[in-house]
Amino acid sequence: MKKLLSLLLCAMLALGACAALAETTTHTDEEVQAMVARELKLSREVAFYPHAFEGDFEQFYVTFHKLSRAQYEKVDGAAEPGINASHYDMCVELTQKREALKQIVDDPKSTVWEIWGENMAVEDPLPTTGWEISYDNEGFRPFLNPYMIEDQSAVKGNVIIIAGGGSTHRNNVVEGYPVAEFFNENGYNAFVLQRRVNPYAEEDQWLDLGRAIRYIRYYADEKGIGNTETIITCGFSAGGSNIMSAIAKQYGHVTPDTVYPDYVCDEVDAESADMTIAIPIYGLFVTENDKILDFSVNENLPSLFGVVGQKDSLTSRILPYLSDISDIFPDFSFYLAPDAVHGVGLGTGTRNYVDAYTQYAQWPQMAINFIESRLGLQEKSYDLNSVEFAW
Repeated sequence: MKKLLSLLLCAMLALGACAALAETTTHTDEEVQAMVARELKLSREVAFYPHAFEGDFEQFYVTFHKLSRAQYEKVDGAAEPGINASHYDMCVELTQKREALKQIVDDPKSTVWEIWGENMAVEDPLPTTGWEISYDNEGFRPFLNPYMIEDQSAVKGNVIIIAGGGSTHRNNVVEGYPVAEFFNENGYNAFVLQRRVNPYAEEDQWLDLGRAIRYIRYYADEKGIGNTETIITCGFSAGGSNIMSAIAKQYGHVTPDTVYPDYVCDEVDAESADMTIAIPIYGLFVTENDKILDFSVNENLPSLFGVVGQKDSLTSRILPYLSDISDIFPDFSFYLAPDAVHGVGLGTGTRNYVDAYTQYAQWPQMAINFIESRLGLQEKSYDLNSVEFAW
């Protein structure tokens, strides 16, 4: 009897294995590509609106981010970039995680602030190709996710956060939403900038940053934003590069028509795009086409605090220019963390995606100290009856 049951069990397991094999082999590359395209289109209407949903948003975004990048990059050990039949399970997982979220507002777009009016500074004609592997749905327009403190009379300043991702994506799950929450918890309004990426032009990224700064200042009264004279930017990787480009090319009253001559400036563009403090995280890039950007015309350079991990692959592009940066920026501070690689955000880790790095995770509090000493919220030094020189 035991032998018979054992044989039956083996047969059932074999049938199950065959069924599972049949399941994995019935999906062609073309079928999964179409399936992923449909799911990503739906997920994009969720991923950039964190205030509109409840549930495990972080883990939904991790899967969304990986599947999005798989369209054009090698993800999770893939032999080559591009969606194929092997992405079937990930697509099913993303669908399940998206459907598990609870929408808590009627319209997710009501939770964000679109920064351009009817007229957007953009190339003409608009890009029509490349959307099939884009991080965004076709026709994407940049916007801000606001994280506002309750008492605007007590707000210390306004921080615009720009997640990295080169010109292809925005790593919001590591470098966007949690960073906004950190600054918000420390008394700052925070705004995650959903900047344009491919197939939009690279210049559009730092134009979006300049516009975001002006937007916050212009709509201060209407939206009840306090202390808009204090604008802080915090960008990661490409987001940091966007900051440095904006300081050199889209500061003060330099307007978007310097890039797109046919663009007609509006009242928002009349506001200043100057920053009070800039914090490029593993994105302190000051060169373009192997030449140092020209910051000389900007007479209102921000205080600058840069960070990179020693094990970051981009460190070699940053360290050689520290002396130049120190000469250019009158108020410059820099932290070289000994333990972190690239793309780790706050350094506190993201489950199923990014590890935590103990020493690197010190930079957020260091940034707060840097900011608040520059804003006069804490002393830079204390008189301990020191002599004139100390060695």
